[in-house]
Amino acid sequence: MTEPDIRVDDESFVLESIRRVLDGDIEAFAAIVNAHQKLIAADLSRRLPPQDVQEVAQDTFVRAFRSLPSYRREAPFRIWILRIARHAAMDFWRKKYRRRDRPFSDLDEAALLHVEASQQERLAEKKADEEARESAREWLQAALLRLSPDDRAVITLVELEERSMEDAARRLGCGISAVKVRAFRARRRLKAILKDLRPGKDERT
Repeated sequence: MTEPDIRVDDESFVLESIRRVLDGDIEAFAAIVNAHQKLIAADLSRRLPPQDVQEVAQDTFVRAFRSLPSYRREAPFRIWILRIARHAAMDFWRKKYRRRDRPFSDLDEAALLHVEASQQERLAEKKADEEARESAREWLQAALLRLSPDDRAVITLVELEERSMEDAARRLGCGISAVKVRAFRARRRLKAILKDLRPGKDERT
């Protein structure tokens, strides 16, 4: 029998599913998993590397299943299972540092939270760096498209591909002195275009 979809905030349905599990209907736990898997994944994604979220989420639900008899309804079930996810994440970091033979294997909760916060900060910085690089690439591409074909060719060879002046001259079919002059002028034009296209520049009418 397929369990119906339920929402995290549908507490009455969650409690009914818990009652069924405790009465021996183990398959009813699938409804609890379906209702909370997105919540748990979202929470763990802020604490763990992306490749480890699924494994720790599975561990969270295994722990929740084993601890279900201890749930006393003192808080909403979603709060209860989020606490389990938090402890599963901390155990993940304990195991990670223990495997590295680091002295962090006996970290207390405050220190582990600091480790989690550092990991989240690194993930956020990585995402910001990727977004900045993508923005820079788009900015440069837009500027290159404004150059003449000759200027774009010399900039691509000398600046982007970092070829020598001799190689660039051979490919462009001109002398080294001519390439140096063309590169100088192309750089100046590109700099002016990049300044004009600078992200965040105030629009003037």
